[in-house]
Amino acid sequence: MRSALTVPAAVLSALLAGPPAPARGERPPAAAAQSGIRVTFKLDPRLSGPTYGGERWVSPQTYSGANAQDAVEARVFAVDDKGRSTRTSAVWSPSDPELVTVSPARGEQVKIIARRPGESSVTVTAGGASKKLTVKAVQTNGIWHVNISQ
Repeated sequence: MRSALTVPAAVLSALLAGPPAPARGERPPAAAAQSGIRVTFKLDPRLSGPTYGGERWVSPQTYSGANAQDAVEARVFAVDDKGRSTRTSAVWSPSDPELVTVSPARGEQVKIIARRPGESSVTVTAGGASKKLTVKAVQTNGIWHVNISQ
């Protein structure tokens, strides 16, 4: 019995092959130049409610973590001239490693961790672009609150 989802082998191999190679004498299309970077933050799962709807990533001007959240996951994307996002690897450099640490120091996705109350910055560099994040950490009665502005 054949399934309705069966794909002919010729169609499948064409899909897996990717875009056609340029004809002889033609130049391949130029890749869009990176014009900037975009940083997104993972919402604490406690904010999503009782049902699991998957991970939620946001990119506000100022990200406010949930109460009692001393660590925030962040991800970086390269943005081209047309505003399209692509994956990229970045270097994350905290200005005061005793106040804020970033783990790992290189990569697309990291965890920003507040070590003590105060304000510091983290510079994200990818390709030729960079972005400065300002991290403010407050601890009241043993409960952390972290804001990250970009």
